Amino acid sequence: MRKVGYRNGYMALIILQVIFLMISMIRPALAHPGNHELVIGSYSEDQDNIDLTPLIERLKADRQARTASEVASLPANDFTSVVGSVGAGYTLDAVWYRIEIHVTQAGAEPLQFKRYLEISPPYLNRIALTILDRQTRLPVWNNIVGDHITPNASEARGRQHLSTWPNLPAGSYWLVIGVSSNSAQLLNAHIKSDTVLIAENVQDTFLYGLYLGILFIGFMVYFTLGLLIRDRAIIWYGLYILALFTATAGISGYAHLLLAGTWQRASDAITGSGTAFSIATSVMMWAYIIGLDRLKRNVFRAMAIYATFAGLCALTSVSDTYIYFARGMFLPHIGVLLILLGYLFYFGWTRSNARMLRVYFVALGLPAVAAIVHLLMLMGIVPANVFTSNCYQVASLAHLLLLGIAMAGRTHELANQRVSAYRSNTRANQLADEQREFITMLSHEFRTPLAIIQRAAEMVALHVQNAPEAVTSRIATIRSNASQLSELVNVFLTKETLDSTNFSISPKPTIMAPFLKDLVKRRQRENPDHDVDLGETDFTVIRIDRTLIERALSNLIENARKYAPNASVRIGFTHRSDGNVYIRVTDNGPGISQDDLALASEAFYRGNTSGSTHGVGLGLHITNRIINAHRGRMTISVGETGGTTILIRLPYDRELTNNNIEAARTDNLDPPAMPVSREGNPS
Repeated sequence: MRKVGYRNGYMALIILQVIFLMISMIRPALAHPGNHELVIGSYSEDQDNIDLTPLIERLKADRQARTASEVASLPANDFTSVVGSVGAGYTLDAVWYRIEIHVTQAGAEPLQFKRYLEISPPYLNRIALTILDRQTRLPVWNNIVGDHITPNASEARGRQHLSTWPNLPAGSYWLVIGVSSNSAQLLNAHIKSDTVLIAENVQDTFLYGLYLGILFIGFMVYFTLGLLIRDRAIIWYGLYILALFTATAGISGYAHLLLAGTWQRASDAITGSGTAFSIATSVMMWAYIIGLDRLKRNVFRAMAIYATFAGLCALTSVSDTYIYFARGMFLPHIGVLLILLGYLFYFGWTRSNARMLRVYFVALGLPAVAAIVHLLMLMGIVPANVFTSNCYQVASLAHLLLLGIAMAGRTHELANQRVSAYRSNTRANQLADEQREFITMLSHEFRTPLAIIQRAAEMVALHVQNAPEAVTSRIATIRSNASQLSELVNVFLTKETLDSTNFSISPKPTIMAPFLKDLVKRRQRENPDHDVDLGETDFTVIRIDRTLIERALSNLIENARKYAPNASVRIGFTHRSDGNVYIRVTDNGPGISQDDLALASEAFYRGNTSGSTHGVGLGLHITNRIINAHRGRMTISVGETGGTTILIRLPYDRELTNNNIEAARTDNLDPPAMPVSREGNPS
């Protein structure tokens, strides 16, 4: 256990380091001269990474524009800054942005190093970039990028959308950006030198690669572990990690970078499906962790339906329908998160031994609040700023760390429970073996004196046939009770034989007709007052352990005699083309009640109508065990007017049966006493 603890500690330390490094990737905006104006001067070293986001203005939703020239012509009060204001949310309409640019005489000098305009996030579908002369409103440069746009082989490629920044003459310009997307309308822009891009790509590739690697390994470990120990909460946790892996691959831009040349909508598919599956798997994971499947079944069913619908919405990720999924699911998801958080709080503080639930409350509460803030920002309800844009990313990492620690504790607890259960089960099996051994020994010890008592009673009965009725009735009582006790011993011995780990059957080819005729004749001799009759017969040959099958059928006949003493018993069988022979044992007694029907074959179960009838409730149980050992099946049914029918299905030997049928047709004989076989002499 210490090694497991050390490994969990190392994993926690690694995740903490990744969290710190990922937080460091949230780079602050740089200050720029002018109010919403970019002044390009000499491109000094401190301008190798210029953050344009604080300078971006977004056209208000109530104003319309169709071209970049129209956007550049609109007055300033028609625009709002993208920083500190609510975004456009999810919309099918194009959203327009603009930045005022002033190029000095020094800035017009030829560039020594390439610079690139970087637009993010990477899941934006179509981004039209246009630079217009401020005086003439004529375009001097334009380009189109986006994850629905086939990348230009001559352009640099990265996780974000890149376009080579032009060398502009001195003057004033508008940079107009038109964005169409089925995802949230967010926009960030930078001008970066090639050296900065290379350095950042190396750093980001290492960190995101490490993070994605940890997620994928976490999925493999927890999903496999959950399957092995059959814990659904851990299984769903593993699937949740896989969903985070998928969503992160899309949001980080790696799906766009790696798959843009193969399928234009790959980024949409990965980002959208990852988001939908993360919603679905997180709900199911928390429902199982809280225990709603045991404590609140109706709430659990509602959560399962919600999660199923959210997962199916992944199909909308490659079309504009995804916008309706976001509009229709994100606000309800906030409600679902609050419901789960409420149940977690309630059960964590009202149930005893719920310390782990309190840890889960922190693990869910932190990302739940961050997710609510982030979703409201994506939908254009709360302003976009550094906190609302990055809180969910940081909270998700902390959530993953806390939940990983909690799952490690849960796994450790489950492992201890399994060890304890294994020890208890081993001890219970040992006691059961000792009990079976004792019953077997006791039954064998009873057999000999019971046989002596029975034989002595029979001899006495022969010598006192003319004795008074009081004497003969007592002798008859002795014989009856001795017979019942002997039968009880045989029943217990049979059950212990079936329960033994060394139990096996000895099947031999047997013709059903003579086998059942012998059984019926023997029963008629033993109980001449009981009407037992054999109905239809044919040439079926079956491989059975004759002793055990005889015991099974005798149990059924004896049950009918005890519980329906005046009822007749009919036995019949026939084989079918499905490879089975069907044996029916039917009586016309009162039948078994519907309440007792499902439990009739359970060990030691006696029906409500058994009353004072002698028995221990093992007859049908032993019969069922014997039939199962022969790879068969037993079913019990009751007629509308009473009567019980027990149907036994057993596989038969097709070759020997066909040989018997062929021999009967050739010789015009009744069913032969022995099957025609090349495998030896059957019984």
